[in-house]
Formats: sequence, C-alpha cells, structure tokens
Amino acid sequence: MTESSAGSKPAKSELTKKRIMETYLAIVPCKKWDKITVKEICAGAHITRGTFYQYYSDIYDLMEQIENALIDDLTEKYHAIVKHPKTFYPPERFEEKFDYSPPRFLNVWFEFCRNNRKAMAVLLDPQNGDTYFVKKLKGILKDYINTMMDDDGMPRDGLREYFVKIFMELHFLAARTWLTSEDDEFLSVHEIINLLNTMRVGANYLTYRRLTSEDFDMKMEVPKESAPPKGERP
Repeated sequence: MTESSAGSKPAKSELTKKRIMETYLAIVPCKKWDKITVKEICAGAHITRGTFYQYYSDIYDLMEQIENALIDDLTEKYHAIVKHPKTFYPPERFEEKFDYSPPRFLNVWFEFCRNNRKAMAVLLDPQNGDTYFVKKLKGILKDYINTMMDDDGMPRDGLREYFVKIFMELHFLAARTWLTSEDDEFLSVHEIINLLNTMRVGANYLTYRRLTSEDFDMKMEVPKESAPPKGERP
C-alpha cells in the first residue's frame, strides 16, 4: 500500500479508493451490482465524477479491481500452504495411518471469508452479487479440493467429480449462511470446518472399506422402495 511521506498513514489516494469501494459494496445489497451508477457512487463517497475517473474507468472496472484483489489474496493463501510429501500406505493400514484432523486447506477458505467479510457477503449474494466472480472462486476451490483428495490418496474415479462438486457447493452454502448470520444464529467457523471434515473423513473411510471388505457392495446397497398397494398412488 502506498504511504504518505510521513510513512505512518495511507496516502490520500488510497483512502479515497477505499471510500469508493466501501460505498459501492454498501449499495450492492440494495441494487444489482451492474445497475449501480457512477453518480450514486460519487454521492455516497462525497467525491466528484472526476475523482472517480482518476481511479476507475467505469463501474465494471471498479468491480473487477475489487474482485481481482480478492482472487489474488485467496490464491496466495493457498499457495502459501506448506506441502509435505506423503508416504502412501496400503488400504489395510488406513485406520492406523489416516490423519483425520482438518487439513489446512479447509481453514483457508473460511479465514479468507472472515478477513473479507463485508465484500464476500455482498459478492456472494445470489440476487445482487456477481455470478462470474463466484465461478472464478469455484475454479480455485475445485483445484484445492482435488489437491486435498490427492494428498489423502483418494482415487480419481467416476465418483470424484461429483464429490468435488458437492463439497465445493457446501463451502459456498456454509459461507453465505455464516456471513449473513448473527454470531449466535449459526455455527462457528470451527464447527463448520469440522462438519466439512466429517464429509472428507467419511469419503476416505468408505473408500478404505470398499477396498478391504468383500461385502461392501451388499452393505452399501440402498433398499428399493416397495411397490404401493394396488389402487394407491406412489
């Protein structure tokens, strides 16, 4: 961040940009993001149109700069995770060797949402937020979930694609609910992470059982619904 000559305070330009961004994010919950006008931003931020155009070419440029900063922040956090090579073990040693504690990958997403709470609550809003931004975030999450599964030794089979999609959607559902709830109305971040980790551990355990139990398919078979009595609709 640029600093003043005194070296202790942000430069006036940075404070102005921050005020513009905050004004914009404050309006989005009430109005679709791409319908907001420069005039509204200037009025809310108490600046002239000329000042706005010193930093942004239009509303789309403003939104893009906000989103790109968030994307870069999340990507940097994932890349900062120190990866240790894992020694893979045979399925028979799963219960002895498997680490069921929440991996660092699970914490990063919610730390990111917490550190950018206001912006994320606005941009993830299904009504007025930016669906393209959500799509870009999902691309990042998809990569990290696959990395997490590779680290766990999970097979890249036909089920993985569906697991990744469901696991990813749970990230967004949990984040949206948590970001828009009062502190005492929803689970804590710790509890959310533990719930997601339960799904991860369960998927690994079932893979282990499938590889080691001869009766796995029989036990996992879902009972068929019995036919309704004649004359009754299903």
